[in-house]
Amino acid sequence: MSSRYSYRDMKRDLRKLSQKYQGLIKVFWLTKTADGNRVYGIRLGNPAASKNVVIQASMHGREWLNTELLICMVKRCCRRFRIGRYHGKGYQELFGEVCFWILPMVNPDGVAVSQYGAEGLRSLRLQKLVKKLAGKEAKFWKANARGVDLNRNYSTGFGASSAKRRGSAEYAGKTPFSERETRALVKLVLKVKPQAVLNYHETGHLIYYKNDSRLVQTVHALTGYRLCKEGQECNGNFGDWLTERGIDWCTLETCVKVAPVCEKQLFYEWKRHRDMLPAIAEMFCQV
Repeated sequence: MSSRYSYRDMKRDLRKLSQKYQGLIKVFWLTKTADGNRVYGIRLGNPAASKNVVIQASMHGREWLNTELLICMVKRCCRRFRIGRYHGKGYQELFGEVCFWILPMVNPDGVAVSQYGAEGLRSLRLQKLVKKLAGKEAKFWKANARGVDLNRNYSTGFGASSAKRRGSAEYAGKTPFSERETRALVKLVLKVKPQAVLNYHETGHLIYYKNDSRLVQTVHALTGYRLCKEGQECNGNFGDWLTERGIDWCTLETCVKVAPVCEKQLFYEWKRHRDMLPAIAEMFCQV
């Protein structure tokens, strides 16, 4: 376990997983970022299943611990696929009913800035921009390399954010869907038409949602996080956009204190989340 789980670490693990578990998972990529990094995804489960679930993490750069958490969840499912059981049901049965589309690092450029500063980017132009915007606070960087908060870049309620300065938390960009990462995530959702979406963010041990559902209650029972129902106002985030399309979702705020958090917190979060994938699969098997 490294002190910083990086984009490079994730690529290494994805390569090993795809080689070891051919036929069980498929690694793909959605787009290239402004700094030339790929936004990778993992398909796990039955691609012909009628139920689809999208899970995404590290939409904010400084929340990179969740990337490692999702990769650990996938590793566990792969290792246990032929012998594992959850509440008496075998993994093969559970994952035969649903297909997971897991995006462990939606914002690799932002992660690089949080972990290594502006020098973590390859583009000199982007380095210059981030140095100007972040100053000495690069480790707390939430945006992508262009200074846009990806969780404010959606059309539903766009512009309601008060942040006007590029690089600030909640800066929405000049127009909805202006960022490659945002457009790629939207394209995936429109393609697979998921019945549920889980958004992994940090911090606070909270579950945000707008409509109570079996998804929300399943996640609550597993994690013990406090439930926080959102109001009807919209501010251009991913959840608002999903609600407008009638897609069930919730946002999990893992960890405590301020992101980026200490790597040691992964151990405590792992206990809460290690059965998340079979638990969600079981939920759909009961429908």
